[in-house]
Amino acid sequence: MSTSACGTDAAPAPADAPDPAAAGSPAPRPAMQMRLLGPMEASLGGEPMLLGGSRQQTVLAALALEANRVIPLDRLIRAVWDDAPPSTARSQIHICISALRRILSVGDAPVIVTRSPGYLLALPQDNIDAHWFDSLVTQGRAAAGQGHTAAAADSLREALTLWRGPALSGIPSRIVQAGATKLDEARMAATEERIRLDLRLGRHHEIIGELHALTAAEPFRETPQAQLMLALYRSGRQAEALETYQRVRATFAAELGIEPGEELRRLHHDILARHARLDLAVQQAEHAGDRAPGPVEIVSTPRQLPGGIDDFVGRTRELDRIRAALLPDPAGAPGAPAPPRVMAISGQAGAGKSTLAVRAAHEVSEVFGDGQLYADLGGFRDPARSAHEVMGGFLRALGVAAHVIPDDARERTELYRSRLAAARVLIVIDNAVSEQQVTRLSPGSGRCAVIATSRSRFTGLPGAHQLDLCVLGRKESEEFLTRILGAERAAADPAALGALARRCGGLPLALRIAGARLAARAHWPVGRLVERLGDEDQLLGELVHGELQFRGCLQESYEALDPAARALFRRLALLEAPDFSGWIAAALCDRSLLEAEDLLEALVDARLIEAGSGARGQGSRYRFPDLVRAYARERLRQEEPQAEHRAALLRTLGTWLALAEEAHRKEYGGDFLLVHGDAPRWRLPKAFTDRLLRRPMAWLESERRCLTAAVLQAADHQLPEHCWDLALTSTTLFAAGGHFADWRQTASAAIGATEQYEIPRGRAASHYSMGSLHSAQGRLDQAAAHFDTALGLFTALGDDRGAGLVLTALGDVSRRLGRDATALRQWAAGLRALCRAGDRVGQARVLCAMARAGIAAGDYPRARRHLVKALGACRRAGSSRAEAPVRLLFGQLHLRTGRLGSAERGFHWALRVARADGDRACEVRALHGLGLVRRGQGRPGPARTALSQALELARQTGDRELVDQVGRSLVAPSQAGERSCPPSHDSV
Repeated sequence: MSTSACGTDAAPAPADAPDPAAAGSPAPRPAMQMRLLGPMEASLGGEPMLLGGSRQQTVLAALALEANRVIPLDRLIRAVWDDAPPSTARSQIHICISALRRILSVGDAPVIVTRSPGYLLALPQDNIDAHWFDSLVTQGRAAAGQGHTAAAADSLREALTLWRGPALSGIPSRIVQAGATKLDEARMAATEERIRLDLRLGRHHEIIGELHALTAAEPFRETPQAQLMLALYRSGRQAEALETYQRVRATFAAELGIEPGEELRRLHHDILARHARLDLAVQQAEHAGDRAPGPVEIVSTPRQLPGGIDDFVGRTRELDRIRAALLPDPAGAPGAPAPPRVMAISGQAGAGKSTLAVRAAHEVSEVFGDGQLYADLGGFRDPARSAHEVMGGFLRALGVAAHVIPDDARERTELYRSRLAAARVLIVIDNAVSEQQVTRLSPGSGRCAVIATSRSRFTGLPGAHQLDLCVLGRKESEEFLTRILGAERAAADPAALGALARRCGGLPLALRIAGARLAARAHWPVGRLVERLGDEDQLLGELVHGELQFRGCLQESYEALDPAARALFRRLALLEAPDFSGWIAAALCDRSLLEAEDLLEALVDARLIEAGSGARGQGSRYRFPDLVRAYARERLRQEEPQAEHRAALLRTLGTWLALAEEAHRKEYGGDFLLVHGDAPRWRLPKAFTDRLLRRPMAWLESERRCLTAAVLQAADHQLPEHCWDLALTSTTLFAAGGHFADWRQTASAAIGATEQYEIPRGRAASHYSMGSLHSAQGRLDQAAAHFDTALGLFTALGDDRGAGLVLTALGDVSRRLGRDATALRQWAAGLRALCRAGDRVGQARVLCAMARAGIAAGDYPRARRHLVKALGACRRAGSSRAEAPVRLLFGQLHLRTGRLGSAERGFHWALRVARADGDRACEVRALHGLGLVRRGQGRPGPARTALSQALELARQTGDRELVDQVGRSLVAPSQAGERSCPPSHDSV
């Protein structure tokens, strides 16, 4: 029975068809059914159900596409209103759900279930026609793999009878249609596969009409065009087959500006030459197995390389390396035995490994005059080709009759290597999975060479040259797109072209798909596709064109992982951080550090994450390529319950918080200058933590972007305690490094979260942090307003440490505003509060502030008394970092009193500590002081050098008051002694 290729004329399958028992299919379907393969329908006991208006149908379609998986409410809203939902969108979705529940109710069991963060359609897969279609297609492919060609064709034909037209037609939702497109693509793939089987069965006469209809509907799909040409040729209609090729070639040239692909061109050549390989009998013999009766006619000098591509760009250095590795060494000793030269190319999915290998093979092919063998082993695809099977094909290509080839693996290998012993042959082994496959297919002769490609690094291959293929750079990516689109179209919007290259991550496969989509949509500006790729939820669904798709490459790698590695891969997608350390895996999966490292490295080996070295002493860091992150988030949504997401996120945020607090303690000698909340901590083993935080400020700097992302993510996920506590703890880093943008982001998020959830201590701490930021940047009135809010909240809570810290900061603001008496009262009150709290470093800060005021007033004895007490407090705390501001002020005091040698020693000590800790603000003040000392010593050259360095660093911190002060010292030497005190907002 022949089936319409377009599917629009196929009769609807009756309610009781297909008969599961007849095809060995799953058990009979329950009474209620959903039909997605055409206009959406639901039926109960064979009777159609009225599904309501378009909005209800859109919601139901979105749920049915991912039945038994939770669809977030926000995704349902986007499905209905795209990116412009009304303010009442949530309530309208609830109304739609209620209406659908009434329509679809079957007994007591709810069909649509509420489950955070949305809803799911609770319907057995056997009740959905798309599942039946998948089952029958899988059954057909399995039969084909076992050599049961007729049964395979029948299963695929039966699957295609389920279609009633384009999937989910009539529902104009972008999200729904993205899912429908996947179904339609699966239908086309099944149609092409069934036709391929029909051709193998000799049914070429029967399918010509179907193929004419299919090629008219899909003129740019090359596979149906090739199938039509072959069917016509085998039906004795060679002229029509050749005419079909010319028509396709003209259409491609006019519409796309390209030539047909290599497969179609080769078929055209074979039809012109009436090549024997096109005969039905020959192809049937080739598929009958190694023991097919009678030898198959083949040539003894194989030329199996696929055709190269015209729009190949870049990779010049890589090609040079491959040529150097494969070509014979002219300096080698004549006749000396040598192993075959092997080049192993590795890289992530879509990086262009196969294209590069084929390109390089063509460039060196003349050196290997006895032939080129090529085999695609299939990588992680199922079923993949075995080395044993491929070797049989290679031997036939080398002229060995099929019935002579041994079944025994060792004997077959011996014959293969003997055949190649005196030959110059290049072997390309594409998409290998293991080193054993490459070793098995490598000849024994040094006259031959091997190019192997894989996602894995084959570092265990003896003597192999390794090439780890990176993505294309920006310029090469844009050139690639330009070759597909044409120079005029690419030049019309260079910004959009660059954005498209970035969206594709420099991956040639993604770039090719994007370029092909635009080539097929000549009326689209480049920016239109950039917009469609901007939604991460739809990103991989957009990277599909004909038989090309990016998701499938990632799926192969993902499904080859063991369950624990798959779980880690999904949970890593929870992170908003741009990169991450290895300990993250332990927190996400609640495993030991060693187990977590092994799982991470499994993902690195599968090329699903990238690894690089971190800062000195900070270990490796990992990152997701953008397209891989999008796939990981797809799997996360589809495969993991929301409760597990939240538990994993809580552990990870708790670990960041515990580590940031410990880094602060190690830096300050104790738990000083901080206020804590109730967020749970998740602690790593102490020995590991001590090693990780050996240089606390270096660790904080290496995690800065992650800490900022973690604070914002905690706010987004309604975790206010984690948000404010981590934000306040991170100010140790932000203040020292002058990272004011991060500081503002995190403090703002913390204020918003604590006010929304009414957390008084968190509000107080967050306003204190924001006030400190304003003070550091010279916005004193705004700083005072935040400090006043914080002081009121801490006082009401009876929190002496918080109140003392705020009073110290308020005193600094008052002094800078010229309110010296008020400042002294605030400092005195702050000192008393911090003494009650036992915060020695906080006490030292107040004493430094009071000493600074004494220096400014010329009361040097009082200033010295305060500094001596501050130094004692820092030493009791054991904090060299807290001691650095005290040393700076001693230097200022000595400078004012003319003790230049003592001042220089104090500034040098502070400079050494500042540079060791990465405290740029302290480094600026120390260099500033040294410049003034050298000027006082009559050394203008060294003085200007130190002051210039201080000014450059001050500009990097963004501290305007510090910039102004250093700048004045640099341009007004006569006033240097008058204004030598650094600003009062010392780094925390």
